[in-house]
Amino acid sequence: MSLGAFVFLSPWLLTGLAALPLIYWLLRTVPPRPQQINFPPTRILVGIENREKTPATTPWWLLLLRLLAAALVIFALAQPILNPSKDQPVAGEGPLLIVVDNGWASAPRWSERITMAERMIDLAERDSRPIMILPTAAAAKSPTLRLESPPDARTTLGAVIPQPFAPDRVGSLAALTSAFGAQTPDGTAVVWLTDGIAHDEAADANFADSLKAAATSGSFVVIADDAAGAALGLTAEVGADGKLSARVTSTGGAAHAGVLQAFSAKDEQLGEATFALDVNETSTTTSFELPLELRNQITRIAISGMPSAGSVHLLDARDQWQRVALLSGEAREKAQPLLGPLHYIEKALIPFAEIVKPAGANLAAGVDEALQRNAGIIMMADIGTLRGAVAEDVRDWVSKGGILVRFSGPRLEKGGDDLLPASLRIGGRTLGGALSWSKPQPMAAFPDDSPFVGLPIASDVRISRQVLADPTKLTGQTAVWASLEDGTPLVTARKLGDGQLVLFHVTANSDWSNLPLSGLFVDMLRRVSAMARIGGGAPTDDTTPSITTSAQTEAATDGDASASAPAASLTNLPPLQTLDGFGALRPPPPTARALTLSQLDDISPGLDHPPGYYGPGGSPRSLNVMRHTDDLKPLPTPAGAEMRGFTEEDSTPLKPWLLAIALTLLLVDVIAVLLLQSGGRLFKSRGNQPSAPAPASAAGIIIIAVAASAFALTTTTPNAAHAQSPLANTTPSVSQPVDAAAAAIAALATSKVTIGYVVTGDDEVDQISRVGLAGLCRILTLRTAVTPGDPMAVNINDDVIAFYPVLYWPVLENAKPLSEETVAKIDAYMKQGGMIIFDTRDHGLGTPSSLGLGLDETPLQRILARLDIPRLEPVPEGHVLTKSFYLLRAFPGRWDGGQLWVEAGAVEAQDNPNRQARQADGVSSILITSNDFASAWAIDERGRPFYPTVPGGERQREMAFRTGINIVMHALTGNYKADQVHVPALLERLGQ
Repeated sequence: MSLGAFVFLSPWLLTGLAALPLIYWLLRTVPPRPQQINFPPTRILVGIENREKTPATTPWWLLLLRLLAAALVIFALAQPILNPSKDQPVAGEGPLLIVVDNGWASAPRWSERITMAERMIDLAERDSRPIMILPTAAAAKSPTLRLESPPDARTTLGAVIPQPFAPDRVGSLAALTSAFGAQTPDGTAVVWLTDGIAHDEAADANFADSLKAAATSGSFVVIADDAAGAALGLTAEVGADGKLSARVTSTGGAAHAGVLQAFSAKDEQLGEATFALDVNETSTTTSFELPLELRNQITRIAISGMPSAGSVHLLDARDQWQRVALLSGEAREKAQPLLGPLHYIEKALIPFAEIVKPAGANLAAGVDEALQRNAGIIMMADIGTLRGAVAEDVRDWVSKGGILVRFSGPRLEKGGDDLLPASLRIGGRTLGGALSWSKPQPMAAFPDDSPFVGLPIASDVRISRQVLADPTKLTGQTAVWASLEDGTPLVTARKLGDGQLVLFHVTANSDWSNLPLSGLFVDMLRRVSAMARIGGGAPTDDTTPSITTSAQTEAATDGDASASAPAASLTNLPPLQTLDGFGALRPPPPTARALTLSQLDDISPGLDHPPGYYGPGGSPRSLNVMRHTDDLKPLPTPAGAEMRGFTEEDSTPLKPWLLAIALTLLLVDVIAVLLLQSGGRLFKSRGNQPSAPAPASAAGIIIIAVAASAFALTTTTPNAAHAQSPLANTTPSVSQPVDAAAAAIAALATSKVTIGYVVTGDDEVDQISRVGLAGLCRILTLRTAVTPGDPMAVNINDDVIAFYPVLYWPVLENAKPLSEETVAKIDAYMKQGGMIIFDTRDHGLGTPSSLGLGLDETPLQRILARLDIPRLEPVPEGHVLTKSFYLLRAFPGRWDGGQLWVEAGAVEAQDNPNRQARQADGVSSILITSNDFASAWAIDERGRPFYPTVPGGERQREMAFRTGINIVMHALTGNYKADQVHVPALLERLGQ
């Protein structure tokens, strides 16, 4: 039922208005005002009037006040809605399927999508309908879909976040079919919150048809952004003129204007450019006007005010405009340029490099000019032996990061020098011709550790002559980047200091091969130039982390590493930093996998390969959501769908407001009755005489009543921000004496089983520890016989820790070594039966092992350095911790995959009797994990989680709680479950 801009969700309750006349009749009168009598001791009965009193009628304003309050309650129970456009009912009486596009295009207006999904859940809750949440960009490889109650659906929705890749609607359809089967239940309604973009037209059409078919006798509602609110895509590249250009794309239909911002790897804004898209215009291009040195420092371009992975483009060394010096041992052939030794190199480099061509033919002067111009690469064509000061200058320049690329020719057939990657045999090799039995050789496929891997090799490329590397002097320091089909090296490289020596075993013109005439030659030179840094001799900024160092000072590429690193360094490019759905660089998620150079240009970002930086820290390669040729197309309107939008005016439930106003009126009614019963005035006792009226006091009571009403109104107002109620602070007041405070803490900690958490000084981490342990304690109370008290904060340096059977210790990056007194206290605690859980919380951040088994000192090592800790091992099969309450095989937290380390078995008991005593009743004194237990345990009083669990979702959270229960039961019961009496029951549970 609707009335103008109102809708009553329970209109039948409005029949209660018929009871207002009865309420009017009941409220007509109030009890008579009590008579006031003086009671002097000598005259008890004199002056008393003995006549019958009749009740006074209720004042009209009080009667109206009560009737209005009753009417407001009736209206509130009918659940009126203001501006109900967003709360239109969804037809059907069966389950409600909410499909949420949570790919990169949904991120800019994500809050509106979540708000809309929550409104749909509210509608389903009013109709008592089960709900299924289906995100189309899954955060796990095997998403689990199930029908849930509305509270559980809100929890599931809270864990859905934008992903930095396009939705997988085909995979979502398969998951939906697996959950529902071939036929969805009768009365199912489908609401699709789409991003409005056609990522795959055929797959999207099939997906829409399947959703329409799933809406059996129910609504199929599609909610989409308008054209003005659609996401924008961004790509960037260096143009032929050396300018960094950016291309902005949209789905068309509306005008867009904005600002592009260019950032360095240190997040410094280096420049900006404006863009504008007219109505129905789908793309536009703009350029950044910056000097070469500054332009090469740009590593990221983003659309201002649009947080999305598709609105960010990451740059790497391939996108830089390099400065290359070209030197030759011959004079340039002005009349016949096609025969010149540098002609093809220059033509190949012009589209992506600034060419430095010394004016004279003097080699020493040319090298000096190239160094003064800060060239990142020097390419020499048919220059024989480098000697004297020239050789020393070039060697020093390469050692500081320069790249020397040399092409063979008749001069190198006579031998080389030590500025070549390999020793050469005297004399060249001729393939084909009248006096040769051999034929010109084609090229073999590039090896996996070559920077050229993935480049297609034209079948008509033939090598007819080359210089040969001496096979007897080839060492592991020389890398073969390209070879002929018979295995003869064609391109070799060797690392020299921070730079590279590269040799093409053929000429740079067409004398010895047709390679310079092919497009492969251009691609090969581009790969080599991407290895350079501007001013190769400039020192590297070692004070800045590799990934956050500008491309200008950290531009050694994968080829840089190939000459000195194993082949695996290029075969697999591990994820270094990845974009989240909102376009921010983060540590890679646990699902991210390495990729190869051959995949880099063709692979589409997804769950296994999110967009970001891949490869070694000093020379990463970028993977972006949008490619240079990608366009955004609008999603066609699905057939038979009811279309709605996100931009409608918000609807407001009026029930809380009406109840709050009714409560206010009832409070005013109470005050009015008190004033009427006191004769309209307040009295102050002054001996035996009544005092004069106190209107100020009456006004004070009314003010207090109004203030109380306002408080009630604000606490019942819908959409008010309510913080999670923190647990009561059990620490005694600092105003108490020290001894009394310590006694109070001791009494509180020993009154129940109490788990402590070490205070780190980081408020956020300490809050997570407190809430997480409180959530674990609630689960312990529900599932076990243990009734723990509230977790208590522990200052590891000052507080007594003997009261706590378990201490949870989150390890921060800035953890400091412990004092001698603290070390002694912790050592005594562990030896006397206490258990400490060290949680480094770093598995989901892609950092190294928690134990820090590498060469660098880790925060955990700084804490444990002086502790007498036992030998550790991963939890072995059959350990008591795997069966102390639940049967477990893994021990996840917020992250899954990190190892849980425990005290090793007492294999050294005979050699060291004290070692056996370290395990008090079989309890491991120390546990080390990186899975972030506390975040997984953190739930509020209603059981709603604060943080998502990755990648297993709520199933993983359940296993995290079981892990916590097993740890506590292990600490309290020791090796009880290791007794032989439990073996039959355990074998039965295991099905053996």
